[in-house]
Amino acid sequence: MFTRVVDDEIELELATKYIAQDIFDIIDRNRDNLKHYFGWLDSVKEPTDTEEYIESRLELMAKGKTIYMAIRYKGKIVGVIDFNSIIEHNKTTEIGYILDKEFRGKGIMRRAVKELCNMAFNTMGMNKVIIRCAHNNPKSCNVAKSLGFTQEGTLREFEEIYGTFIDLNIFSMLKREYAE
Repeated sequence: MFTRVVDDEIELELATKYIAQDIFDIIDRNRDNLKHYFGWLDSVKEPTDTEEYIESRLELMAKGKTIYMAIRYKGKIVGVIDFNSIIEHNKTTEIGYILDKEFRGKGIMRRAVKELCNMAFNTMGMNKVIIRCAHNNPKSCNVAKSLGFTQEGTLREFEEIYGTFIDLNIFSMLKREYAE
């Protein structure tokens, strides 16, 4: 099992079917909040849906297209984070994440995203890391801002979420801007 230690409280663990129930439980507990940002929630109705998703991500990982990880805080799975796309020929990757509402405000996601930036720039040789956040999700946008990402712009009414079009803010960091 691949585990990456972020600090004395946080570890990132490669997501496998063995933790699908934990990830499903996080999604299920946070549906009321997540429905404002993710249109795929209705496709996750039971733990086997999460297990199938993890298997699909592992297949893409084998091709070098993604890395999907669980976030452990003090040993407990509290969220997920991933390179949801890796574009090798452009040396660009995009980070996505979800954190259980019970664990927000502890700096967990900021530290996890910082570690993924470290991986992207120093291990994977990426030149650019992108984070796309729903405009109406200020906590997610603040993760990017607090790490020094630059807001490149806003994709207006870019994504339809349950009948409502939402704007997506695009943040990025270049390797030359990254400070460990």
